[in-house]
Amino acid sequence: MPEQTAANRPTLEAVAAHAGVSRATASRVVNGGAGVRQKLVDKVREAVDELGYVPNHAARSLVTRRHGAVAVIIAEPEFRVFSDPFFEQQIRASAGN
Repeated sequence: MPEQTAANRPTLEAVAAHAGVSRATASRVVNGGAGVRQKLVDKVREAVDELGYVPNHAARSLVTRRHGAVAVIIAEPEFRVFSDPFFEQQIRASAGN
């Protein structure tokens, strides 16, 4: 499969059309929602695989207003934050690493 660019990346609408379902049904399947018959789930997942659909996380974060970012505010001098192992461990733990 050729490398996908923004211009040729398949959309959720293309997945829905390929699977023969509505965009809402395709969205429910892709986002893990309930209430979709297994036969349709299988058709949508097959379309996702065949088209190489990858959800656009930037677009998703605009719709949901959630992005998973975490802000860390430390009231210490900069040299201490970057030289103290305690702060390094706290930041790594916050980032999920």
